[in-house]
Amino acid sequence: MRAVVLAAGEGKRLRPFSKRPKPLVPLLGISLIERNILALREWGIKEFIIVTGCYDMEIREYLGSGKKLEVEIKYLFNPDWKLGNGVSAYTFHKEYCRDEKFVLMMCDHIFQPDLLKNFLAKAQDLGQGEVLLAADRRLENIYDLDECTKIKADGACALGLGKGLDDFNAVDCGLFIGTGGLLEALSEAVSKKQYAFTDAINILAASGRVKLHFIQGSWVDVDDPESLRHAEKILLHSLVPAKDSVVSKYINRKFSLRITKLLATTGITPNQVTVVSFLTAAASAFCFAAATPILGGLLAQLCSIIDGVDGEIARLKFQKSSFGGIFDSILDRYADFIIVIGMTYSWYFNTHSPAALLVGAAAVTGMPMSMLFKEKFHALTGKQFVTEVHDGIFRYLPANRDGRLFIVMVGGIFNLLPAALVFLAVITHLQTFFRLYNARKLM
Repeated sequence: MRAVVLAAGEGKRLRPFSKRPKPLVPLLGISLIERNILALREWGIKEFIIVTGCYDMEIREYLGSGKKLEVEIKYLFNPDWKLGNGVSAYTFHKEYCRDEKFVLMMCDHIFQPDLLKNFLAKAQDLGQGEVLLAADRRLENIYDLDECTKIKADGACALGLGKGLDDFNAVDCGLFIGTGGLLEALSEAVSKKQYAFTDAINILAASGRVKLHFIQGSWVDVDDPESLRHAEKILLHSLVPAKDSVVSKYINRKFSLRITKLLATTGITPNQVTVVSFLTAAASAFCFAAATPILGGLLAQLCSIIDGVDGEIARLKFQKSSFGGIFDSILDRYADFIIVIGMTYSWYFNTHSPAALLVGAAAVTGMPMSMLFKEKFHALTGKQFVTEVHDGIFRYLPANRDGRLFIVMVGGIFNLLPAALVFLAVITHLQTFFRLYNARKLM
């Protein structure tokens, strides 16, 4: 399936605040139009038709052939872009292939990534001559409702659309899956000198051919600086996994998202952040060994926070890679190892007790078991192991990495390294034994 992106307008409301054309305005390090292209690429769309108008040359020079984005881009120039976005959408008829289904979206509408995935999955249910429209019926949550195109919906069908509708129960998100029927309606509307995209949709709605997909997730139409800031909030919020543990959710993400927002506008890569996280762990281990446990504990927690930043940047800027995942996992294991070694050395240096070595060894062997079990479970079953679902009452143990490093921090701040190491050894092995006990049922 191909995607048609409308980028022909002038963007009057945003232009006074930016030196760039609206489609090229940066949002957390990536332009609006690039972000939509990359978001669709994530779900398998590699061919794009960009309909240009006011900023034709600027957009062509910026995006080029699409090679740098690993997609193929063709351009269609609409000389009559001032008439309305319906004329721009109809320009696609020059490239349309018979019986083709295509995605059509506005370059300045920003969506949470999973929202796009769920919408595209509905394309196979769409009949020829019909249009699928992403709609939002959670009216109390709509950003700038007054500026949205309203929908009068009857079940999963649209009866009519318009900005001035008084009787409405959903709004148009600016995301469509079209067929030849949409182009026919656009042709009919243009012939009647009705140049808004909504005019063509209303022609189809009159014959019951506008199907609705009610979205779950956040989106925004970026028109001005306020909506641009709202789009930032949506994207940053989407970086927080639902399976985050208590420490990540209530402590680490409060800091990591701020760091990610700052770094997003730079050229820093996720792998570089992973290295910084490892070096922070090394500094923590050195502080423990040098008998400065408070600083060692704080650096361990900082390592935990930075460990979330690499994944956030990778998701935010579409830089996820298989190697990055392996690289992060390996350095995390080394980081845990050297932190425990630093703590164990401090305990043993001060007491010369063999117990320090035994407990340290137990903690070192137990700490990687959580990730090892999850990865092995996924490799053998193809399913993700979710602590909140599969661990039962043991999900409350702080045995995952963020919880373990939080314990290290507490142990360092209160100078209770032996207690922290004993606790780490106990909870990591206890979690492992419980998972092994449940493994037969789970697998």
